[in-house]
Amino acid sequence: MKKFLLVLLFSIYSFGSDFNIELTNYTLVANSTINIPNTNFGVRGSYLYNDEDGKNDYYSFGFQAQGANSLDNYNSKLAIFIDYDHTKDNSALPIGIGIFNKKFGSDEYPLSMKASIGYAPAVLSFDKANKFWKGDIRVGIQPIQNARVLVGYRTINFNKNYQSVVYFGVGFIF
Repeated sequence: MKKFLLVLLFSIYSFGSDFNIELTNYTLVANSTINIPNTNFGVRGSYLYNDEDGKNDYYSFGFQAQGANSLDNYNSKLAIFIDYDHTKDNSALPIGIGIFNKKFGSDEYPLSMKASIGYAPAVLSFDKANKFWKGDIRVGIQPIQNARVLVGYRTINFNKNYQSVVYFGVGFIF
């Protein structure tokens, strides 16, 4: 897993992408989306270190297709994704949808927004998981050209609540 994350991190510099670090009281998350050049496809990856009692680390990686939608006047994109999500005792293969907007608002301090939800029924949940779903919504402001400050809410459920938190973070745009 560590090798996969290192490859993911170093490939950020080869392709246009973004990299985020998110913090809560008990967790540290690093996630990235790497856009494949000249296509509407991307590779996603996330690693959540969990310091809470009785909770294991969580990682996720997958693929997404993105493109314009009916909200294109607002510079937004629609994404459909499939991920592999895993903790020590649970695994799932959720399929999801998301909408994101990389820049809107003032030109001096542009805002960004992302919302996504993924679901895996019993047939796509493995190990001890009978079902899985995750949701994430975040807003960021870009005070300098290649970085943003984030605030968001994330929920992850394997049969029962694994995590539901408000987080703060920073993002880097390559």
